[in-house]
Amino acid sequence: MNHALNVDKTGLERGTRGSFDFPFVAGRSGVDITRYEGEQFACHFHPEAELTLIASGKMYYRVNDTEYLLGEGDAVFVNANVMHAGHSCEGSSCIYYPINFWPLFLSGHEDSRIDRKYVAPLLGEALLPSVVMRADRAEDAPLLAAVGEIACLVRTHPDGWELLLKAALCRLWYYFYLRRPVGAEERTVGAQAIKRAISFMEAHYAEKLSLDDLAREAHLSRSEFCRTFRRYTGRTAFDYLQHQRVLRSLVLLREPRHSVLEVALGVGFSGASYYAEIFRRYMGASPLEWRKKFL
Repeated sequence: MNHALNVDKTGLERGTRGSFDFPFVAGRSGVDITRYEGEQFACHFHPEAELTLIASGKMYYRVNDTEYLLGEGDAVFVNANVMHAGHSCEGSSCIYYPINFWPLFLSGHEDSRIDRKYVAPLLGEALLPSVVMRADRAEDAPLLAAVGEIACLVRTHPDGWELLLKAALCRLWYYFYLRRPVGAEERTVGAQAIKRAISFMEAHYAEKLSLDDLAREAHLSRSEFCRTFRRYTGRTAFDYLQHQRVLRSLVLLREPRHSVLEVALGVGFSGASYYAEIFRRYMGASPLEWRKKFL
């Protein structure tokens, strides 16, 4: 069964946060990008840092306003609260391992020497939003070795794996620290504006929203908002909103007691026929066909 990201009304992804006891979350098996609805996961962000290791196949991975084609053996680091998204490469399978961790896992506690000197300065979008690691690039070999060790520890859980995991994460963070740009300019204005718009859409998708509403929420002019949203997400704001409405409608479609019209109105569409048209565009089937297949 295909699935979608579990995102709350603020735009943050649920289920990746770990716990105070062990601020680290990763699955022991890989995820196939084609298992997501529409073979993609939408632009989102969360307070954990994230590592993604490509086990097989290829996928497009976007971080803020830059999109990368990642292949087998490649990996990408996305810093805390940085927007990211992914989609399949021509509909082909891509198995990857997502790994989420709180940076506090490395520093031990806030305002420790490790936190002040090495962790806190690298957090956020301005200095180091992401690091792409290529399997065919010699200088990335030490970083990929650490990522591979982390993924192996998650899969196998040998005795003392938590200690080995923290050591590998610290070693990887050290490489990121060495790669930090010196004197980098702040580039957070556009990203923060789009985050505000996405959070607003997640909270109000069922309401009648206009571009003016979204631009106002992003604190940008309408034309600047349209340009910035496409630059950071690779799609128009209206396309993003319609896709989110379709994904939200899947929960309602699973309940036979809801008519297609009720589902359409419940997620912000003006009528059943228009909803069906947009639904087919993203899902490749009509709402009734999808419901029949699901049931």
